[in-house]
Amino acid sequence: MRYKRVGLLCGVLLTPLYAQALTYVDTELQLLMDVSGSVSASEFNLQLQGYVDAFYSSEVQNAILDTGDGKTGSIAVQLIMWSGATQQSVMTDWFHLYDMTSINEFAATLDALVRPYSGMTAPGSAMAFGGLQFDSNDFTSARQVMDVSGDGMANAGLETATVRDQLLASGIDTINGIAIGQDYAAGELQQWYLDNIAGGQDAFVMNATTFADFGTALERKLSAEIQGGIIPEGALAAPIEELPLPAQLLLGLPLLLAWRWRASFTPVMTTGWAV
Repeated sequence: MRYKRVGLLCGVLLTPLYAQALTYVDTELQLLMDVSGSVSASEFNLQLQGYVDAFYSSEVQNAILDTGDGKTGSIAVQLIMWSGATQQSVMTDWFHLYDMTSINEFAATLDALVRPYSGMTAPGSAMAFGGLQFDSNDFTSARQVMDVSGDGMANAGLETATVRDQLLASGIDTINGIAIGQDYAAGELQQWYLDNIAGGQDAFVMNATTFADFGTALERKLSAEIQGGIIPEGALAAPIEELPLPAQLLLGLPLLLAWRWRASFTPVMTTGWAV
């Protein structure tokens, strides 16, 4: 968990420019969906349908609406599609899911999304971009979870493991992964995700053998992430490692981000306005 609208990424505590009431939810969940060139049109459709079906499923809906153990029965969720080093789009801004209607509305919104890219594979850059979105939303929670899906290892962009460590040091609680496909030796891609992407509290990586299997794996993954404290059957748990000194990491991240986004990149929301 990290504080909102303060200069944590710069290593300096800044006074907020304005005060705004934040809505408390159980979890802030960010979905990072790989749409790089190795994902064919049919595979993209299967992957997107997996997200749609998961949020329509009773397992995920029940996990969201669970009010046991003092939970609010609500989450905030955002979906980002990503490909190369400068290719990330916020496809749905943060949705507040708190009843069946809001969950079904989010699923229907996902169902209407159109693919924005088909380029290189830069999960590190996508994760760095995603990390910025938590501080600018209107929610606060006990858990901030980043969920990365993809069918390949990085071949462009920021160094993935370094970004992962920086995000965890800045306050992201958990980064999970789901490795898709059969383009690598058995378990190789899942292990790469474990070594470079997953980290934090109860972090894990799941494997979907094909894109056709993605939906089933994703449903179990989302249910576990939303409930918290669960490693799904068949998933590899990320090792708990001592992170590098936060001060060193936090000083390094702004430099990476400045290099990465300097005047050459304006993410565009699906509503048509730039952020």
